[in-house]
Amino acid sequence: MDEFDFKKEEQPRKRLRLGSATWNCATIFLVLCTLAAITFFALLFLNPESGLNPFPPLAATATQAASSTPTSSVEVSSTPSSTTEPSATATQPPTAIPTVEQLGGTFEIQDGSPSAVDSTVFHPELGCEFLGVAGQAFSADGAPIPDLQVQITGSLDGQDIDKSGLSGAATQYGAGSYYEVQLASQPIASDATLQVTLFGAAGQLSDPFTFSTTDSCQENLIFINFVEQP
Repeated sequence: MDEFDFKKEEQPRKRLRLGSATWNCATIFLVLCTLAAITFFALLFLNPESGLNPFPPLAATATQAASSTPTSSVEVSSTPSSTTEPSATATQPPTAIPTVEQLGGTFEIQDGSPSAVDSTVFHPELGCEFLGVAGQAFSADGAPIPDLQVQITGSLDGQDIDKSGLSGAATQYGAGSYYEVQLASQPIASDATLQVTLFGAAGQLSDPFTFSTTDSCQENLIFINFVEQP
């Protein structure tokens, strides 16, 4: 019997199908990108005001801009502090100042009067040894009027008071036509026992106005302004 050599035939090696694998990866990537895009646009459709939206609606943009704008609130007090002059000093007088003879109307107490401050703002040399009243009289158009008499009567600490001052004579208060009437050399408390009245050359220009005082060194100068009624 002939001897046969049984030799295994070499099997051909399988070639890697690189082309198919590449296409499979690309297909999976495209599927994932498509799913991501669908999810992204679905979110934008459900919530167009989302921060993911590069083009938010105009209404949402305006609302966000308005909410991001800071606001401020300023409260203005009509009562001057001990370190500020009364608001009447800010009034700018016109070029023509009426004379006493031209005044035909009556005067009333200006809004914001009376107001009390520390007298050392204008009389630092006196310290707390002062109690007085100061202010101005204004025409209907806001001009400070000189040469009007301010008379204060009544009682203070059991003593009768009858004192007067002239508008325009108290130059230590700055520009304007200020008057000043010193009532005592120290703060004294009183409860509606004093009256202030404005007079001109033709006679009485205002009704008596009743006011009070305190014994505080921070409130020993009382500003009372008059204003002409149109």
